Amino acid sequence: MTAVEFEAVRPLLKKMSADRIEAAHAALVDGETLQAMGDRFGWSRQSVNDAVRKVWRVLENYNESQRAAAEAVAASLPRGWEQVTLIAPRRLIAKFRGEIAQASGQPSRKSQEARKSRTTPNRKAGGLKPGSKST
Repeated sequence: MTAVEFEAVRPLLKKMSADRIEAAHAALVDGETLQAMGDRFGWSRQSVNDAVRKVWRVLENYNESQRAAAEAVAASLPRGWEQVTLIAPRRLIAKFRGEIAQASGQPSRKSQEARKSRTTPNRKAGGLKPGSKST
């Protein structure tokens, strides 16, 4: 199990003691043996194994929930669309969003902001003040 996976399920381990969570983390993420964790906490290998199995079950349920959510999102998308997760530098993400907006025929965030700034009076530059009427 990766550290990221363990941290994703940690909030779901509310009924487990901090020691059991620590022992399971050491065994699953850090590669410690069940015997070493049992010795460290004064438990049997079986007790450590129980904690490990509990965390695995929670991870399996979490993953199943994530799959179900992804399938529900996919079913709600327009035909020919799909959802992706993109990790990239901010400047490239902004460019990517603009290309998606252009390809889908939707205005990009920049063009929406530009249009909004043209139609919203600039109060600092002598525009309308709150409560005043235009003539």
